[in-house]
Amino acid sequence: MIVKRLGLLLGGLLVGGLVATAHPALADVIVGAPADVGSGNCYPFGCAYNAEYQQVYQASSFSAPIDITALEFFNTQENTYASATPTGTFTISLSTTQANSGNISSNFASNIGPDQTTVFSGSISQAWSFGDTLTINLATPFNYNPNSGNLLLDVVGQNVNVGTPIYFDVSSNNSVFSRVYCPSGLSCTTGALTNSYGLVTGFVSGNAAAVPEPGSLALLAAGLAGLALTYRSRRRRA
Repeated sequence: MIVKRLGLLLGGLLVGGLVATAHPALADVIVGAPADVGSGNCYPFGCAYNAEYQQVYQASSFSAPIDITALEFFNTQENTYASATPTGTFTISLSTTQANSGNISSNFASNIGPDQTTVFSGSISQAWSFGDTLTINLATPFNYNPNSGNLLLDVVGQNVNVGTPIYFDVSSNNSVFSRVYCPSGLSCTTGALTNSYGLVTGFVSGNAAAVPEPGSLALLAAGLAGLALTYRSRRRRA
């Protein structure tokens, strides 16, 4: 009888509890959160941006060295009802730089660090709906040590076209980052500065642990509660 009851318990866990299957954790570090309410920016990943774009992140945003294996950008504030991300080619590089959010240069070349590494080159084209996260998996991971300087994101868009722009989450009046961009979205060597402003960015490490999602944990708890009621009912009838 005990074996049978244990079987019922395990069966209930398999039916109702597997909804809590672990999923890979998302960003290990998110720089710039919380996002400005009701605001966003389409440069460089959400509109026809055929130019260079740079964003510098203060080393103080990172508590330890990190192997960056993916980047994340979020669309939670502005709903333009876009159905796809831009076509074209994006080349993304990361480097350790001495530029910071207070003195980043308007000359793109001046900001690039000696360890510049091309981490991605290709298309980000995909179906899209409001609330989605743009995850860019890097072909070449970048080992960033905040003790060596700040982190520079460099993006170059080529042949980029889009139907409806996507406005990714931004943060303003935030000393953790600044950006340099070409206002027209067309190629330039000296861009415009926006200090203390940039895209909220998630940095994913390949060492991220798998964790259950909060919603899945709630469903598991509900399943266990239902299983307990069933078990007590069986005991009363026995």
